[in-house]
Amino acid sequence: MSGPFGDPPPGYGRPTWAPSPAQSRTSSGAVVAVFVVIFIVLALVVGLIVFVSQPPPPVAPCQPGQACAPVPSLQPVAGSPVPIATPVSHATPAPTSPVASGPVGQPTPGASLVLPGPTPSDNTPAVISGEQFTDASLGFGFEYDPAAWSLSDSGAGFAVLSSNYFDCQLWVDVITADTSPQKMMDSELGQVDRFLVGRVADPDTYDAVLGPSIGYVRGVSSVWSGTLTSSDGTPLAPGGVTIVSSTDGRITAAVVVIVGTPDAQQDGDTQQYQARKAADDILKTFDWGGQ
Repeated sequence: MSGPFGDPPPGYGRPTWAPSPAQSRTSSGAVVAVFVVIFIVLALVVGLIVFVSQPPPPVAPCQPGQACAPVPSLQPVAGSPVPIATPVSHATPAPTSPVASGPVGQPTPGASLVLPGPTPSDNTPAVISGEQFTDASLGFGFEYDPAAWSLSDSGAGFAVLSSNYFDCQLWVDVITADTSPQKMMDSELGQVDRFLVGRVADPDTYDAVLGPSIGYVRGVSSVWSGTLTSSDGTPLAPGGVTIVSSTDGRITAAVVVIVGTPDAQQDGDTQQYQARKAADDILKTFDWGGQ
């Protein structure tokens, strides 16, 4: 049917540039396929990146069912946790820093260096049938379990023991009674400051000393924390220090317990607690002599 201007020319009504229906379907399918391939490749790349960046699964530090201590945050001290102590001078030392005159905070039962119990009226030391240490120069002595402690050094008025179980060292220093327990403790802190930096009073009530005494003679105590260092001042590990000092009027004694990584877990408790518990036998068996 012709219009008012006659029949339209051939091909009128469809642009000459438009693709055929078959060509249009083929091109659209190819574009979709390309996008699908690109999406799959991107998904694989992202998945690979996520997989590679994941941290490795945690490895248990100990065998199942066995107690162990966590790895310290600093390199632990090889062998003995601290340098061997230099014996204090028998001259009255000058205080090196202020010292607490008693327990820090309120003690937790059982967290003390000394076990609570009745004090013998005659100051008779307990007996554990261990190794006997005797100092002939000042007439004092004590017992220690050789399975738990090794005698590292000794001389007139002092003994140094290293724990066989813990990262711990213990000093026993004794001088004449013209030095008070408080000044004796200040002198010990002067030695401690040679290898413990950043020393501060330990406010943890769990670390407080309950009823400080040596050989059932009441005295004073203090608890400190800081960082143990090597001989060149390099930080090695966290450290905890407990000092107990007392006098019987003839001699003045101090017992110093130094513990590396004190908060490490040992048999369900802290290493400091376990080390101080092991030191109880030495404190309870201390014999003042001179009787």
